[in-house]
Amino acid sequence: MKQILVVDDEPKSVKLLRARLQEDGHEVIDANSIQGASKELAGALYDLLILDVRLPDGSGLDLIAEAKKLQPNLQIIVITAFGSVKDAVKAIKLGANEYILKPFEIEALALLVDRSLRDASIKEEHSYLLNRLLEGESEVNLVGESTEMKAVKDLVDKVSRTRSNVLILGPSGTGKELVAQAVHMSSAARAQPLVKVNCPGIPEQLFESELFGHMKGAFTSAHESRKGKFELAGRGTLFLDEIGEIPQGLQAKLLRVIEERRITPIGGTREISVEARIIAATNRNLEEMVQQGKFRQDLYYRLNVFPIELPTLKSRRSDIADLAKHLLYHIADDCGLSLQDPPITDDALVCLKAYDWPGNVRELRNVLERALVLSGGGTVNIENLAVELQCAPQGLHSSSCTSCVYEEELEGFNAKVEGFKKKLLIETLKNCGWTKKDAAISLGLSQRALSHYVTRYELDKYKSYH
Repeated sequence: MKQILVVDDEPKSVKLLRARLQEDGHEVIDANSIQGASKELAGALYDLLILDVRLPDGSGLDLIAEAKKLQPNLQIIVITAFGSVKDAVKAIKLGANEYILKPFEIEALALLVDRSLRDASIKEEHSYLLNRLLEGESEVNLVGESTEMKAVKDLVDKVSRTRSNVLILGPSGTGKELVAQAVHMSSAARAQPLVKVNCPGIPEQLFESELFGHMKGAFTSAHESRKGKFELAGRGTLFLDEIGEIPQGLQAKLLRVIEERRITPIGGTREISVEARIIAATNRNLEEMVQQGKFRQDLYYRLNVFPIELPTLKSRRSDIADLAKHLLYHIADDCGLSLQDPPITDDALVCLKAYDWPGNVRELRNVLERALVLSGGGTVNIENLAVELQCAPQGLHSSSCTSCVYEEELEGFNAKVEGFKKKLLIETLKNCGWTKKDAAISLGLSQRALSHYVTRYELDKYKSYH
């Protein structure tokens, strides 16, 4: 629903315009003077201004500059008398988008309104799609064929066919934002904006302005009127990340918006309809927060219409190999590198599967990015991994790993890997005259990592024999 301000002092003309524009689903407000129009523009955000040039208190042309200053993205259609071409040209120069000459057919103006609003929507959509491409959001791929990830994909598929609110739950780094993108991109609103709000990153005093918008002069730094995230999302999706961090004082206001689907910008005098689907995410236990009085129970119920709980990476180790390869190709693309095939060796994957990943997928991505840099864009091997991951094969026989590997399959493999590494280290140290600094450089390791291996394999005792 678009907000349209009609400024005309002829009641019959206003009545006719209102009836026709409301047929198209628009909300129409009217004013009969420049003074009245200025008051409306200072108190509410509009998508379109239909402005008659001849008004009781002056020329409507004098309002154009003020309107654009208050609301820079406002579309303006000027109505001028037949033959007043000079007025039409001046209106366009001042910032009007279209003009129509009196007398006109109401359908002709309705078409002009539709074209102006559509042009504005196309510009917004183009900007949104461009940003999404730059941010790598044009395609969303939920990687993994484990039982846990298949269940998540099934839920995403089901809820994307609706406009129900979604609550995504899971520890940090499990991919909550990616799942929100998948829901949006799989829905009928995929061409509409996906507006993201990082709740912990917004100061409490600015939170209401960020969500609901503000009018010019509403507070010290409000130099122009601005739409809030709810309005910017349009008929798309509003993603509230880490919803558990929203200040308690604002939870009641958020609840009201969800229930009534209307907002009032700070300093505004008129409510605005909002239509975006809400997807919220949190790593907090909201039920526990409700019991502790830290989160409103009614807001929790409004958000928790369709919950999706994400598994930890530790609980879906069988996905790690596919996930690692997928991430490596994306990381290489971001870094301007072309990967070799395979992008990672089997022994390195064994190490990744054995690690517990307290930081989940986010930690895995960071580990792989560092490893890829160390490999120089080549195949990532066990030596490129951090020391704590290189030690992982020794712990593969623990009960936490029996679900993803078998001891009998790894015993011979691990022995060969360990023997190869030990032999390589001894030969490199010998060639470098047992200068550990030079050996570390030759192997592409840090001195700390090399010292770890020297201690682990007790290599110093081989020095006297070489």
